[in-house]
Amino acid sequence: MKLPDVYSDWRIVAGLALIVLGAVNWEIGRARTEEYSRIVVGTADVAADEAYRSFDELDPRTDGAVLAPFTNAQRQLSYATARMDFYHATFLTGQALVLVGVALTLVGFIVIIQRDNRHVHRRRRTTLGVDAPPHAD
Repeated sequence: MKLPDVYSDWRIVAGLALIVLGAVNWEIGRARTEEYSRIVVGTADVAADEAYRSFDELDPRTDGAVLAPFTNAQRQLSYATARMDFYHATFLTGQALVLVGVALTLVGFIVIIQRDNRHVHRRRRTTLGVDAPPHAD
């Protein structure tokens, strides 16, 4: 097995690319999930705004309060939770990509080793002659 055999096999190249991509996603997802988790935990428990319950007092001036029941603190908490969920999905996707990349790289190396082994046996039979029995190692 030679270096050109390794980098010319699509399985190994794709597997290594998946490992790198997955490792980057894994690390970014882990760091950002922790960051937004601290923000969510650090935010005080925000009580719901009761302005949305007064449906009988609707007029053009109060429609905004009914349609936007979040207070500013609730909105920030909601955004932080959504970002934390997104980066958690990125974290899990990174782990999956690394596992698939390792499996694909392993399969690629197995294929190259088998191909190299067959090539060596063919060369040995040609050197010994067609009718000669295979050499036992």
